[in-house]
Amino acid sequence: MASPPPLDAATQQAIDWMVCLSSGRVQPAERQAFERWQAADPAHAQAWERLQDTVGRPVGALRAIDGRQPGQAQQARQLLLQPRRRTALKGLAVVASAGVGLLLLDRWQPLGAVLADYSTGTGQRARFALPDGSTLVLNARSRVNLAFDEGLRRLRLLEGDIVVQVAADAQRPLVVSTAQADIRALGTQFAVEQFAERTQVRVLESRVELRSTSGESAVLRSGEAAQVDAAGLQRLAADQMPSTEWQRGWLVVQQRPLHEVIAQLQRYRHGLLRVSPEAAQIQVQGVFPLDDIERALTGLAETLPIRVQRFGGWLTRIDVR
Repeated sequence: MASPPPLDAATQQAIDWMVCLSSGRVQPAERQAFERWQAADPAHAQAWERLQDTVGRPVGALRAIDGRQPGQAQQARQLLLQPRRRTALKGLAVVASAGVGLLLLDRWQPLGAVLADYSTGTGQRARFALPDGSTLVLNARSRVNLAFDEGLRRLRLLEGDIVVQVAADAQRPLVVSTAQADIRALGTQFAVEQFAERTQVRVLESRVELRSTSGESAVLRSGEAAQVDAAGLQRLAADQMPSTEWQRGWLVVQQRPLHEVIAQLQRYRHGLLRVSPEAAQIQVQGVFPLDDIERALTGLAETLPIRVQRFGGWLTRIDVR
């Protein structure tokens, strides 16, 4: 199936404003900024009108979600599971071509999590005991499917980060599969991260065998890491290795572009984080708290030539100063 066309800039900005204005906590300055945006260009007003026609009504459900106390993500999941709601959302996705309407509810609970065996929502980390005695730890907004049989234990990582502590079973090897590779456990503990176009693996204890879908393979030992992408299989230097400190609530960054850092923080924030193209490639190094995104954003603003503009709790824009 062909991918839907990308959203134009005016539509993307209209989505940002819809999320902001639907929060129920709009300040007068935010309302004035929205009116200035709408008047600045006829394309803005047209994009806003189109968005209202396709997704205006479902935003009411988001307002109700926002007013709740802890347990919001689970209730959003239940909302999606209701047959009538799920059918309506499916139809909405077709009408809005790029799934604009689903974006709003997806910020609470990844829509794909409805069909995953193990999953986490926005801002949630979780540890699971698997049927064989292994342990699976999921970072925020991660999804895994389980396929155990008499000859093989397979975990299919659909999205996000995991750390696996493997229980010994000489008769059934454990394999983690991603879109780019299979990782076969030859020992006890390793981490895997599934990006849209690449897989990264880091061995924490013992060894794994990494095999790309194109047939390249390598054995990685404790302390080693590798990446598989369109360019093939490459071993990673120490400063390129994926960090597993997210298990303790920290994002450790070593010379990564700002847009990648913001993408990681977005997994822990319900409101939208938007970084401008001009700021996206600024290099970042540091340690940031995942459970306090406001503090992380403040730290970035204090150490980088950027400004952070907050529009309530639903939209944050990051641009160069």
